[in-house]
Amino acid sequence: MKKKINSGGDIGWEEKPVDTARRKRSITVLKEKGIPFLPQLYVIVPESEAKLRTIEEIACRLLAMFGVCVYSEVRGSGESWEGAQKYLNKIDDILCDRLNETLTPEEKRYLAEKDPSPNDIAKFAWRYECCHVLMWALGFIDKLGFPGGVCDVSRMGKTIWQLDSLDSFLKNAKLQGQEEILDNADLILRYDWACVDSRINGRESPAGLNSGVVYEWHYAFEWLVGSDDRADWDDVTVST
Repeated sequence: MKKKINSGGDIGWEEKPVDTARRKRSITVLKEKGIPFLPQLYVIVPESEAKLRTIEEIACRLLAMFGVCVYSEVRGSGESWEGAQKYLNKIDDILCDRLNETLTPEEKRYLAEKDPSPNDIAKFAWRYECCHVLMWALGFIDKLGFPGGVCDVSRMGKTIWQLDSLDSFLKNAKLQGQEEILDNADLILRYDWACVDSRINGRESPAGLNSGVVYEWHYAFEWLVGSDDRADWDDVTVST
């Protein structure tokens, strides 16, 4: 299901009171922060259509993606392809030899390239921000925070590198409630709209929003709430 703007036409679903209330709560936050908004932009996904990922789905996606992020970071710092494998091997150990089946097709192609482009390295390193959202969703971060700066990667690493198995990770995870997830997802959608609107009109992102961070958070939330009929990670659509 694609998001559409309420222009009076057929939007494919009827906005329910719970969705209207969510939209209004987000707009209240935007007004408080002085962030421009489009009043008729619909919620990221209607509550009745949300298909949240399971704890295990989130944990596996997070761990695999974190491994790719670390690999990208060290490659960007000059580490060789061979030398960077140790980080992926550690994640594979945590996932009980399931890393290959957990990686997406796009990630597999990237990791197989021994001389990736700087743009590809940067693209996958940015996904630390997606990891941040998933860490929050699993209860390992108390507050998602404001997307004005990059996430604390070292803090994330302290949690992940000490793991000895996926089971130990799952045992300590506690999935955020659906309402909390949908509220944050909707707000991030509107932050992204404001960033895109500012870019199109040649302005700085408002209220200190970091547009790169906002985009990655938006991407993670689209996957997390099951947009587009639970599209696979590589097929997630991010639009405002």
